[in-house]
Amino acid sequence: MDPKKRPSRQDLNRERQRSAFVGRVEQLETFQHNLTHLQQTEDGFEYPNDFLFNVWGQGGVGKTTLLRQFEDITKRCQGIVAYVDEAIPTVPEAMAEFAKQLSGQGLTLAKFSERYKVYRQKREELEADPEAPQGFSAFMGKTVARVGLKLGRQTPIAGAAIDFIDEDSLVEGVGEWAAYVTRKLKNKDEIQLVNEPIKVLTPLFLENLGAITDRQIVLLFDTYERTGEILEPWLLDILAGRYGDLPPNCIWVIAGRNSLKLNDWSYYEPVQFPLEPFTPEEAVQFLQRKNVTNAQVINSILDVSGRLPLLLAILAENSPNDPALVGEASGTAVERFLKWVDDPAKRQLALDAALPQSLNRDVITHLVEDSNGDVLFSWLKTMPFVRERSDGWAYHDVVRPQMLRCQQRESVQHWAEKHRSLAKYYDGCCQQLQLDETACYADAAWRNFALQRLYHRLCSHPQKGLPVALNQFLDALKQKHSFAQQWGAILRQAGQELEVKALQDWGERLAKGLKAYEDDDYSEMLAALTALLKAVDIAKEKHSIIYARRGELYSLKPDYKKALEDLNRAIELDPDYQWAITGRGITYQSMERYDEALADLNRAIELDPDYQWAITGRGVTYRLMKRYDEALADFNRVIELDPEDQWAITGRGVTYRLMERYDEALADYNRAIELDPKYDWAIANRGVTYRLMKRYDEALADYNRAIELDPEDKLAIKSRGVTYRLMKRYDEALADFNRAIELDPEDKSAIKSRGETHHLMKRYDEALADFNRAIELDPEDQWAIANRGLTYRLMERYDEALADYNRAIELDPKYDWAIANRGITYRLMERYEEGLVDFNRAIELDPEDQWAIANRGVTYRLMERYEESLTDYNRAIELDPEDQWAITGRGETHRLMERYEKALVDLNRAIELDPEDQWAIKSRGITYCSMERYEESLTDLNRAIELDPEDQWAIKSRGITYCSMERY
Repeated sequence: MDPKKRPSRQDLNRERQRSAFVGRVEQLETFQHNLTHLQQTEDGFEYPNDFLFNVWGQGGVGKTTLLRQFEDITKRCQGIVAYVDEAIPTVPEAMAEFAKQLSGQGLTLAKFSERYKVYRQKREELEADPEAPQGFSAFMGKTVARVGLKLGRQTPIAGAAIDFIDEDSLVEGVGEWAAYVTRKLKNKDEIQLVNEPIKVLTPLFLENLGAITDRQIVLLFDTYERTGEILEPWLLDILAGRYGDLPPNCIWVIAGRNSLKLNDWSYYEPVQFPLEPFTPEEAVQFLQRKNVTNAQVINSILDVSGRLPLLLAILAENSPNDPALVGEASGTAVERFLKWVDDPAKRQLALDAALPQSLNRDVITHLVEDSNGDVLFSWLKTMPFVRERSDGWAYHDVVRPQMLRCQQRESVQHWAEKHRSLAKYYDGCCQQLQLDETACYADAAWRNFALQRLYHRLCSHPQKGLPVALNQFLDALKQKHSFAQQWGAILRQAGQELEVKALQDWGERLAKGLKAYEDDDYSEMLAALTALLKAVDIAKEKHSIIYARRGELYSLKPDYKKALEDLNRAIELDPDYQWAITGRGITYQSMERYDEALADLNRAIELDPDYQWAITGRGVTYRLMKRYDEALADFNRVIELDPEDQWAITGRGVTYRLMERYDEALADYNRAIELDPKYDWAIANRGVTYRLMKRYDEALADYNRAIELDPEDKLAIKSRGVTYRLMKRYDEALADFNRAIELDPEDKSAIKSRGETHHLMKRYDEALADFNRAIELDPEDQWAIANRGLTYRLMERYDEALADYNRAIELDPKYDWAIANRGITYRLMERYEEGLVDFNRAIELDPEDQWAIANRGVTYRLMERYEESLTDYNRAIELDPEDQWAITGRGETHRLMERYEKALVDLNRAIELDPEDQWAIKSRGITYCSMERYEESLTDLNRAIELDPEDQWAIKSRGITYCSMERY
């Protein structure tokens, strides 16, 4: 305490509490020693040795009290300290609460506070906007869907097809909320701030903390058993350095019922403070300091309290020294406590104030219904079982359940009346906001009042309240996913407190189902929705919501048959249910039933011509149907509605790419990346375009950047693997495909890509293993079957190769690549006529199939039909003037026709294109021999044998050359 400043009453109260504090000596000394015995860096900065303390133990053991003692110690040591508990619902609000408290101690987090103020302002403006998207659209950021779009959870606005070897389509959706934010805010910094507040605000928070170098900063995290799910990923990311430097003079104290998880936290060596109830000696000392001196009273209190510090404080509050005031030890601590509260108004308030989940002056005034509300509230706040939180006050978790049980026992009628009164109070709070049925779900204050209204209605009459609560849950589910989760949690809590199994079961089922849904586990929510369908009290008009949401889940599994059954039923019940119609359209799209998809998406657009999700979904459908001009029209429309819609711009870029309009595709990707330099999906797609333009280094730069932004971006990882393969950097390609398969062991495209890489490396057994796995995953995958056939052919297992080609062609009679490859296999088996039939068919299907034309030329050459062979080679080279294989083949044909000069022209050109083309070098050597240019012949044949020491034809030709030289 500053000696120059007159102490406040609060200061005096804290000093009195400090002097009365008992026990925890070891913890207090350890904490203070860490604050005052500092390490020093070479440049003079001082920092504590330990930065992380973990306080844990059962409820009532004194964790919060110990944290408050740490707070006092920090201030006495001239440090600065801030505290948060379960009243803080989000990470940004936790940082804001810390900033507020630290500011009052001389540390102003200016940069953070300025940006946080903008964040709150923009969020509130957007959530209050009647045009804000509804459904499950309050989704921050982007999420990768399966081939379809994750209906509802993110209400995505578009999809994208990314082609690999087998033209697999991958679709990534951005939430309607994110698109809406982009449309409304325009400023890209504000867009990122609203969509990614943790990523934007945390570096500023840490930077501002780092400005203090001469004082210790202590951040206290209480009730971590409740806040850990929200805070823990953020805290671990800070420690991993993802947001910048954590100042070395910043100390964390994390308090909860359980110790920190060893796997996540052991690396940081937290100092463990496990708290147990007071020892008998500490408990006696505590009671004596509270002026409880009667030995019988002390023994009774020790027995009743279990030596929990909180209950000791309650029982000792009025210094009872008459054993009759404590009574039988079998009574509850609350009943003993209430016996010495003589004032009936205070006694009743101590019970009634346990009914609300949180307290403030208005709630207390409503409860007491007289002019003494302020006085009674002031008294209640001094009670040891009432804790102040950032959102008001609340009873301690150990005491409140006992208070509630006591209320229920004393008068069921009073219990019900008080809860009805509180429900009416919160209903009035809802009504005062004057929000319509849609806008209310976007308002945080309304949602909080509605949850409290629900809680008290259930408590007043659980049997009557449950059916209403379930119907209203479905309304919440239709509007806002996070709110539906909270609704289920209230059902569960009320059921636990009232010991009403039906309430508790429904709450468990709904809350757990929605939580699992967020983790992509759909079974529990499917079961919950099915149970709701069977519930007799659910209004028939709500069934469309159940069917639509269950249809979504089936689509995500995916089980398209059941998805369609449910979505059809939802639309039958509500023919204008736009979300369900669009969802069914996307489901049809995923099933490749494109005409039906178009019908639904057209209907959704007819209901709302500006419904961007449906318009972009239709654009994706057109693109998958290769109706690119119509796809472009839809993407253009979305961009017209929102010129800064990064997703639609990127989606249009994908369409341009598939149309081989690469420059326009690049322009779109560049624009999307300009709007958001960290937009990894656009960056990865630009990489794909660079790859198709054979600008491999630029492609790799984009893939590397996308993977840096998201180390688990399978699209970028696989695309980089394809690029490495095209660059013949096979080991690096394999590393990427292995990583993609590690992320998803059933990723068929990655498995097939790895198989192709293995066979390019002539590792045929490994290639076969990959193709077999791909075919196991999809027995009708024509590409995998045909490529397994190619591998068999390269292994000279021709019959097995033919079997695979036949199967692939059976699945697709117009599969020209498989037909041409079967022709090659026939040729290698010297079944030339059958080979010609296949080549003719492949060329009929694609008259510009340069590869099939060149291979037919080979077949004609082997059949000694040289003029026809030359005709095919000429056509193939006309289509691709740098096809060295065709040029070499034409040169070899000229040689066989004894047109040596023409042969040399072709062979020289082939070797110029590839100086290590062993076939061309060998053929030129033989040509030189035929022209009696033996020295040149030997040079070429020696080089050919050096490149392939086992080439018997080259060895034999060299022998002929030597013999010819001797004769010569």
